[in-house]
Amino acid sequence: METLWLPIVVLLGTLIVFLVSGLWLGVGLSLVAIICYTNFTDLPMTGIITRIMFSQSTSYTLMAIPMFVLMGQILFFSGIVGHLYKGLTPWVSRLPGKLLQTNVISCTLMSAITGSTVATAATISSIAVPTLRERGYATGPVVGTIGGASLGLLIPPSLYFIIYGMLTEQSISRLYTAGLLPGLMTQLMFMIFVGALALLRPDLTPGREPVTKRDLLLSLPRILPTIGLIALVLGMIYLGISTVTEAAAIGVLGALILMIGFRRFNLQDIKAALFNTVRISGMIIFIMMAAMVLSNIIGYLGIPTQLARMVTESSVVSPGIIFLFIVLMYLFLGTFLDGMAMVLLTLPVVFPVIIALGYNPIWFGVVLALMIEIAQITPPLGFGIYVLQSSTGLPVTHIMKWQLPFVSLMLLAVLLLYLFPQIALYLPATMH
Repeated sequence: METLWLPIVVLLGTLIVFLVSGLWLGVGLSLVAIICYTNFTDLPMTGIITRIMFSQSTSYTLMAIPMFVLMGQILFFSGIVGHLYKGLTPWVSRLPGKLLQTNVISCTLMSAITGSTVATAATISSIAVPTLRERGYATGPVVGTIGGASLGLLIPPSLYFIIYGMLTEQSISRLYTAGLLPGLMTQLMFMIFVGALALLRPDLTPGREPVTKRDLLLSLPRILPTIGLIALVLGMIYLGISTVTEAAAIGVLGALILMIGFRRFNLQDIKAALFNTVRISGMIIFIMMAAMVLSNIIGYLGIPTQLARMVTESSVVSPGIIFLFIVLMYLFLGTFLDGMAMVLLTLPVVFPVIIALGYNPIWFGVVLALMIEIAQITPPLGFGIYVLQSSTGLPVTHIMKWQLPFVSLMLLAVLLLYLFPQIALYLPATMH
């Protein structure tokens, strides 16, 4: 282990310098890998980097990322998400919390459309904030429910699960299935909290609006097609009918059909959806390829193996204490790192330790997803906070205050997953 201290110091030092400098994450990761290859190995660096990047860029599984992004972009630009939000309103207006519950459920469904937390927060806030302001709702709880309930990285089809699965060689289909129950459990906790808050503070939610059976029936065409598309995509994965990539392609086709069915099809929206898909997917894939190169050099230097050996040979610290330390580490990193960057930087080192401790890799993927979600709304760098700030114009400190209850509930969800891992592992065990 003594011989590894210099590579570890150089690796961490250069990473911190590049992150602080504001350099693009993909470029920063690539430069760190090049520095480590050049100084600590005699490997043919050019050949290894080109081989890794080519193999990743031509991966069949990786094609699911642009497909899922395109599905979400089509539904967003066509305005179908707005129909979904309005269609849900009559169904939840009688619950404690009223339209705040619409935010939670809409974020759940939007997360299952976009696979992105930031995209979910941006989309729902653009619809919900002006609507609820007009109806007299306090803005604090509105942004709290949107920021907290945007679980695009936990609820499938999460882009994070694709990246985690490829980096750790785990089944992406099983990761998707594993994230479903914990995602729904967490959202149910949010709904219970919102209902309790509304009962304790009736002034936060205005009076009930009348809803008739006719209103409920008229809302169904707005919500059932989108829910049906989500169920189709996830159902095909769970039942083993298709791979994740094939299900994503079917999702794109279904989104186009809905676009035509809602009479919102036009070439301008298709062009905008394609442009955004190329921009978002290109960024994600480039960062991932750079992370794979860095992971390769970290593995070659033997850092994960040495750490895993130290952990397993230690008779002083229990696996539970080490897991708590890992959770605290991610909470700390989430205050100044983007969630996805946090995973790409730490997973090559943390994952072998988790496996050495005997934890299930699928279960840990779900726990890590929750930790990233917390990072999205953790100050001072939580991107979700600044998305909400740009949508509402509220002070960042006010938005942060209303995220704290949801951060606490997500930590409670992590504890429940630790105590009852079957919450995440039951559905994958029943998959076809």
